[in-house]
Amino acid sequence: MSQFMLLSLEYFSQPHAAYQKLSMLPGFVLLESSDKNMGRFDILSAYPYDQIKLFADTRDKIKELNRLSEILERTSYGLELPFQGGAIGYISYDLGAELQGIKSVPQSNLHDMPLLDIGLYDWAIIVDHHLKKVTLFAANEHETTQSIIQEIIALWGNTGNSISHFVVKDDFFPLISKGNYEESFYAILNALIEGRSYQVNYTQPFHAHYEGDAWGIYCTISQKNPVPFSAFMRTPDADVLSFSPERFILYDQGELLTSPIKGTMKRSANTLEDEFLKSELLHCDKNRAENVMIVDLSRNDFGKIAKAGTVRVPRLCVVQSFNGVHHLVSDVEAVCKDSLSPLMAFLSCFPGGSITGAPKLESMRIIQEQEPYSRGIYCGSIGYFSRHGRFDTNIAIRTVTAKNGVLHLAAGGGIVIDSVCSDEYQECYTKIAAIINGLKTI
Repeated sequence: MSQFMLLSLEYFSQPHAAYQKLSMLPGFVLLESSDKNMGRFDILSAYPYDQIKLFADTRDKIKELNRLSEILERTSYGLELPFQGGAIGYISYDLGAELQGIKSVPQSNLHDMPLLDIGLYDWAIIVDHHLKKVTLFAANEHETTQSIIQEIIALWGNTGNSISHFVVKDDFFPLISKGNYEESFYAILNALIEGRSYQVNYTQPFHAHYEGDAWGIYCTISQKNPVPFSAFMRTPDADVLSFSPERFILYDQGELLTSPIKGTMKRSANTLEDEFLKSELLHCDKNRAENVMIVDLSRNDFGKIAKAGTVRVPRLCVVQSFNGVHHLVSDVEAVCKDSLSPLMAFLSCFPGGSITGAPKLESMRIIQEQEPYSRGIYCGSIGYFSRHGRFDTNIAIRTVTAKNGVLHLAAGGGIVIDSVCSDEYQECYTKIAAIINGLKTI
């Protein structure tokens, strides 16, 4: 058993002031449950001791992924912490597509972004919002770790109240016209009629220009729009801001959980109207059908990696409410085969079905035919892979890539045979409203 260190730090009910000082450190990552009712832990770290990146021109991607899997071979400390050293970062949708032989053209400003950007960390601060407890974990495996920990302790106790300055200079504007959206919608509808797919998740990209530090944007939006799977990453290539309500896969000592979201309804400030909208979503045949399709896809994905007879659906089409929208959410559980490493189990199911459609591979081909740009980090996954046999990852929806003064955002929805074009188009704006509204007062 490797040596490790545990230290207790002060708990802050409003933690962004503490995170602020660490946010400027190289390789800073924050996985945050800003909705503390649905989520429990925040995990943050910096100063990775190694970085693994895959690009479009990386020759043997499978070899590099196998190397990462070997690095993450299990190390047990006998602790009850969710992260005990390992990998934190993102896996883009485009990596999943390329592994299936599907390639798309990136937006010009994002052409040099890695398909995968994973930092290896031997220390982390874990904030437990249920127990109101902060633990600094460090595995004593590298010479620089001790000096890093001393710096982190000093920064944590020296918190300020000001959030980094930023200015969003214009509204988010779509990169494709409404007419082009309609053309793609009806092309997808024809593909459904031809029987190529049952459901296709079609998305459109948006841009806004900004100045300043994207960390300030992240703090402002997350405080107004708390969700259980937020994330912020500071990389040399871009800053990544995720406000995702959706878990992709939780793996805990072989037990698997995925919680696909499919079905969306806007919210109302009027309580009675909001309850009506919630009920309308719950009893909408179309939204329930979309959700059940993705649940079946998730069951099939888990069926490939699970022990026989362990796949089950404990929750089907339950309403979860967030600041801006109501969603239909389901849970699918299973027990992973012992022969599969956690990372290989993840990749076997990646990308998530809720952002592709069903069946997955053909839906991804249709997406490539109709979407003018590759998705990048959006619709990929952000999370951690701990060396003690646990990982937790989100579906990177409501996710912004901040690069070269541009905020890259995208939104979409599942198109089925009875979808209405105007409704699907409006749903894109409903989904990004929480981000846009979070910035309107600035």
